[in-house]
Amino acid sequence: MRRLAAIMFTDMVGYSALTQKDEALALELLTEHRTILRPFFDKHDGREIETAGDSFFVEFNSAVEAVNCATEIQQVLHERNAVEPETRNIKIRIGIHIGDVVYMDNHVHGDGVNIAARLEPKAPPGGICISEDVARQIRNKTPYPLIKHGEEKLKNISMPMEIYNIDLPWLTPAGHRHKKTVQGNPKKLKLFAAAAFVLIAAIAAIIILNNKNASASPTTKFRLAVLPLKNISNNPQDDYFADGMTEELISSISKIGGLNVIARTSTMKYKKTDKDITTIGRELMVGSVLEGSVRKIDNKARISVQLIDASNQENLWSMDYDRELSDIFTIQSEIATNIAKELKVRLVQSEKEQLDKSLTTNPTAYQEYLVGKHLLNQRTTESIQGALTHFEKSIVEDPAFALPYTQVAYCYTLMGVAGYGSIPRPVVESKAKSAVMKALELDSTLAEAHAALGYIKFRIDWDWAGAEKEFKRAIELKPGFSQAHEWYALLLGIKVRLDESLEEMQTAYNLDPLSPNINNGLARVYHFRHEDKKAIEQIKKTIELEPTYAEGHFTAGMTHFRIKDYKTAEKELRQAIDLSHGRPVMLGMLGRVLIAQGKIEEAKKIMEGLETEPVNNDKLYAIATIKNFLGDKDEAFKIFQKLASDKYGIMIYMRVEKNLFSDDPRYDGLLKSIGL
Repeated sequence: MRRLAAIMFTDMVGYSALTQKDEALALELLTEHRTILRPFFDKHDGREIETAGDSFFVEFNSAVEAVNCATEIQQVLHERNAVEPETRNIKIRIGIHIGDVVYMDNHVHGDGVNIAARLEPKAPPGGICISEDVARQIRNKTPYPLIKHGEEKLKNISMPMEIYNIDLPWLTPAGHRHKKTVQGNPKKLKLFAAAAFVLIAAIAAIIILNNKNASASPTTKFRLAVLPLKNISNNPQDDYFADGMTEELISSISKIGGLNVIARTSTMKYKKTDKDITTIGRELMVGSVLEGSVRKIDNKARISVQLIDASNQENLWSMDYDRELSDIFTIQSEIATNIAKELKVRLVQSEKEQLDKSLTTNPTAYQEYLVGKHLLNQRTTESIQGALTHFEKSIVEDPAFALPYTQVAYCYTLMGVAGYGSIPRPVVESKAKSAVMKALELDSTLAEAHAALGYIKFRIDWDWAGAEKEFKRAIELKPGFSQAHEWYALLLGIKVRLDESLEEMQTAYNLDPLSPNINNGLARVYHFRHEDKKAIEQIKKTIELEPTYAEGHFTAGMTHFRIKDYKTAEKELRQAIDLSHGRPVMLGMLGRVLIAQGKIEEAKKIMEGLETEPVNNDKLYAIATIKNFLGDKDEAFKIFQKLASDKYGIMIYMRVEKNLFSDDPRYDGLLKSIGL
């Protein structure tokens, strides 16, 4: 059943820290907190849906009832706290939203629930945060002003939302983050106006102080790194299992919208490090670290993990698991759930459902999948072909296991558009699409499948709208999916939606700060935006991370070419060509740089080399770009039109990299044929 309802979430402030310090006092205050709140739910016809630790999930028939209930609760708690020692204060945050909800199995689901859960942390201690829909319904029906915060992007919610705080008069100025009063009782507004100057001065002082101390602020505990699990098996070849378990744990925890989980690419750099947790935490800018070990014996595994506060290396939680490999997804779910519980992150129903899924109970299928992932991460032509073999074996073992189908699709896509194989493109397209559609048939809520389909629509089909829809769905299902954010950022970039592209790529960077691909992706977005100084600074960071990363030197060459620093551009491009073993697109770019310096004969010599058989589309693109700069525009555009007809991958950058093409009137026709 579906209907409109007001949803309230509450949460005690500081409860987790208090349980560590004085568990008896924490439990005493928790009991008192429940005793105080529950009568108000009944008074305002609220229905208690769920109680989890120190929090409540309550449904009301109207926004007015929910808000009246919330304000009465906060007033009673304020009056109680005034006569109690500070150590015995009970403060809560409350979030309220009204929207469509669905009733299934005595539970409430839907965006209305998810949004309310995300609003609660936005409230100050002792305060109430509401959505614009609630604000609209209670306007002129509450004696307290509403403070507008503007649009904010809420975790796991696709669209930004206007949010408001209810300005409770007993809260101190520091307890509210005032922005704009949009409504209130006129008499009370006069009183607030009298204090406006003092309030503004106080806020200004706080902002200045915060800015001065920003660098000293501790990294949030909600930013988490999962370090590579140590393989303590007798067989060193079981490394694949430890690495695979690490990656799958990261994948599971990334489904929790309230956590920012560092991606595998960044954390695997610490596999053989002797750095301490505090140093690693500082380098990855995380507040929490999960480390552990795994021992695999036949079809059993012993996994030991511990959650550590990176600031002081305090052990927050630890657990040992001795299970059959068929229970491996249950272990991952339990670890993710326990981390959320320890860090006080509320799991909404959709996240619980994602974590509870068991994708296979076949140990052999799972091990073949992990071996495939291990090989795929090596990113060579041979390793990708080997990975494909293992993913296909996994499918044979368990045809209902959806994850290997997504990786089969990704392998074929890499072979088709990134030069990792010589399989004919029509074959690659057919196999990639067949695999990803089978994955979605098996599990329509699998983020990896939606991301893989988005990548196919982006790089093979040139279906920009379809690709965007799939990337957004993948991110909605798994907010910490760095690769989905990266791919979506590049899609937005070629569409010249550059503010959105930068936002997505920065999100990917925050999730995977040591990934050469993503560091280079951020440099490319700055390059697309013509922010050349920032692009060059970011390229330097990329090359420092991975000096032999050809794509980093290639991006450097393109950016230095645009600012007419041809000498540096030539140097960077020659290095990129050496590292990539003569990738044609880089040779074509070098030809442009040589022509700009008047080195015409050198450019022609490069073109002659590209014209030797066999001449594929990679070579044709490079030949056309050099011909274009040499003035042979008719021949160049003839080739470009052929490449557009073939949906050759690099052609998608023609709009955002317009400066690299001529102002020939045929250019606009090419863009139209590409759909840009």
